[in-house]
Amino acid sequence: MVRAFPDSEAGPFRWDFVTPGLPDAAFAAAPGFSPTPLEQRVMLLAHLRPRPDSLVWDVGGGTGALALEIARLLPRGRVQALERDPEALELLEHNRRRFGITNLQIHQGQAPDDLDRLSPHPDRVLLEVGRPQADVLGLVWSGLAAGGRLVISTASLEGLVDAIDQLGQLQAGDLQVVQATVHRMQRRGDQTRLAAAEPLFLIAAERP
Repeated sequence: MVRAFPDSEAGPFRWDFVTPGLPDAAFAAAPGFSPTPLEQRVMLLAHLRPRPDSLVWDVGGGTGALALEIARLLPRGRVQALERDPEALELLEHNRRRFGITNLQIHQGQAPDDLDRLSPHPDRVLLEVGRPQADVLGLVWSGLAAGGRLVISTASLEGLVDAIDQLGQLQAGDLQVVQATVHRMQRRGDQTRLAAAEPLFLIAAERP
């Protein structure tokens, strides 16, 4: 059964600007599944550093906001998203159709068991996790092309510590850690305040 999302009758979405950062409201969402905020998506993209012809894995694609951001910027590249949750997959496919993206391939599954469904030797990998498991990170790292970049996003301190420790053991190069905190203006009645989105830890590394 295909769910009717609130924006399903809005027609194809157009974004005529060269900058990344599609509006959050452009993506269909559902309770428990909301797009990564625009500002955090832009920061993740900057650290991922894809090329026009990159093969990108998005492991844990969620609603597809970041995968779609990447795909639309890679005219000769491919993005492959791996997601296990059926509702998230439905949202991802809905958003892919709405944006008219043809170079995003969606796969149902989870890491590490289903990583072999993705094309081998990606040069960019985005790992969106609560806490990176050693076996998952090891397989992703070993599959990454030489000189490729891995970007891990996690909201937990445990995930941050685990990722840094594991990447250290893997002798990752160009290791960078950033906390991305976004505050946006909100108006309620006659009051204006800054509301914070959930902080995100970004861990970027390059395979020698």
